[in-house]
This record gives sequence, structure tokens and C-alpha cells, in this order.
Amino acid sequence: MSEPAPTDAAPPRMPPAETSPSPATARLVFLRKAISFALIGLVNTAVDAAVFFAAYAGLTTLPASVRAFGAAAGLCGCGDPEDLMLIVANVLGWMVGVSGSYVMNSTVTFAAESGRRLRLRDYGTFVASGVLGAVANTATLVLVAQTMPVWFAKGCAILVSFVVNFTMSHFVVFRPRRPAAAAADPSRPT
Repeated sequence: MSEPAPTDAAPPRMPPAETSPSPATARLVFLRKAISFALIGLVNTAVDAAVFFAAYAGLTTLPASVRAFGAAAGLCGCGDPEDLMLIVANVLGWMVGVSGSYVMNSTVTFAAESGRRLRLRDYGTFVASGVLGAVANTATLVLVAQTMPVWFAKGCAILVSFVVNFTMSHFVVFRPRRPAAAAADPSRPT
């Protein structure tokens, strides 16, 4: 019997096992996402603030607007005209900023989770979850504006909404997607 000839071929490679990242790596990824989200937020905050201050200036200086908000406040009994103007200007600023935020966060911050694809369903979820941030933002703005200048109140509102919006984006809107094979076979563990 002859001995098998030695070969230089390496044994076949097994595909790497799917492992979860170490806690340190996971924290680093989370921190990078938070920083990216914050930087994108700065751009969208500038857009939001520009729209807010332009709308607020228009609403508070146009006599017809002041009369209309005075009448609306009297009819609904839901605050004074100044508060209603703050709310309307704030919502307008938020609506303009949220679309830019979705596009940038889908393609940069949460690119791995979204596949850098814009999806109407994800946009709807982003906007819906952003409503919580907008409510927190608006409530903070109105409450702080009772005792502080409007510019300071807007700054506080931005900080509060950052925490709410990042939390919702990270844990709800852009959570990792299940691989297609796992989604097709519900009995397969993920």
C-alpha cells in the first residue's frame, strides 16, 4: 500500500458563524449612530428653526393672523393666541425638517438597517414615531416659553426631542431587519 501524497491544499473553509458583536463593539456602533444622528439633526434643526422663526414672525406680525388666532383661542378656549401661534409655527418647522431627516438617516445613520433604501412604509413609521418627538418638542417649547425667551425655549425643545427621536429611530423605525430566508421560514431561529 502506498501512502497518500501530501497536499498543500488547505482544508475547506467553513463559513463564519454568525456572532453578535462584543459589548464594546455594540457600544461603539451605538455611539457612532448617535453622533451621526446628532449631526444630521443639526442640519434638520437649522431647517426646522428657519421655518419656525419665519412662520412665527409672520404669524405674530400680520394683523389678520393675530386676529384669526385671537378668534380661534376664544372659540376653543385652548390657550391664548400666542401659544397657538407657537404651536402652528413649530409644527410647520417640524413638518419641513422631518422629510430631510428621514432621507439622511436612512442613507447614512441607519444605512445597514435600511439598506440605504427609502420606503414609503418606513417613512410613515418614521413620521409616526416622530410625532412623539414633536409632541415632546412642542410641550417643552410652550412650557419653557412661559418663563424664558422663545429662543431659549426652542433650544430646550430641540434637546428633548433629540432624545425622544433617536430612541424611537434606533429601537423602532430602523431596528435590524430579519434576513429574507428567516422571514420566509418562521420555524428557523433568528
